[in-house]
Amino acid sequence: MKEGARSWLGKLEAEIARELGQPVSLAAQGDAPEASRSLVDRIEVPGARLTVAVDSEDAAGFLAEARVIEAGQADAEMVRELWSGIVASVAARLGGKAGPAAPAAEPAGDPCALRLGNAVLRMALDVEAAESEGEAPVRDAAGSTGGRPVGNFDLLLEVELDASVRFGSRELELKDLLELGPGDVVELDRNVADPVDLIVGDRIVARGEVVLVNGNFGLRVTEVAEPVRRLESIRCIA
Repeated sequence: MKEGARSWLGKLEAEIARELGQPVSLAAQGDAPEASRSLVDRIEVPGARLTVAVDSEDAAGFLAEARVIEAGQADAEMVRELWSGIVASVAARLGGKAGPAAPAAEPAGDPCALRLGNAVLRMALDVEAAESEGEAPVRDAAGSTGGRPVGNFDLLLEVELDASVRFGSRELELKDLLELGPGDVVELDRNVADPVDLIVGDRIVARGEVVLVNGNFGLRVTEVAEPVRRLESIRCIA
């Protein structure tokens, strides 16, 4: 493996682990992804260009293992969007930008394996020096350079979602529920000092503390799920 590519293994490993919220292991070994089912992304950072080819079928199992998607629920487009979101976030943290790269007949670069639990993701990593500081940025199909997943992602940004705040929960027997009356107190499973949950769908996307804003309740956010998890509202804060 080329020295430049080897030096990026540790950086990618650390940033992908940070994005997924759990440890991963990236090693310079394994089989290259098959051309017929490769997802290809490009990361540009100061002084280097990284082309990353990933096996799409392995990516589905890897993301399911990471609990970013539910096993058996992902289609090819979802896997592509989620992986591109991870690549975009990694690129931004490394001071660069991401965009699609045209798939080659065979995935270029040195094969490596990204492991998370029992899942193994086959990758091929190719590193080239950037031609110049003024090189045109990588753009997606819509001409954007914002480092977001490509495709129809922008169409989702104006979708309105119902969000709610959960203070806690409590299991009640039916007889206790039927006996409830004015003045009764139902004790919840959460201490008054514990953060409350911000829920979208049935997933936790953030936690925080309750505040008053102009006479209304508000939520001051203290922790949030990773962007790709908030995007899909799937398996967020553990």
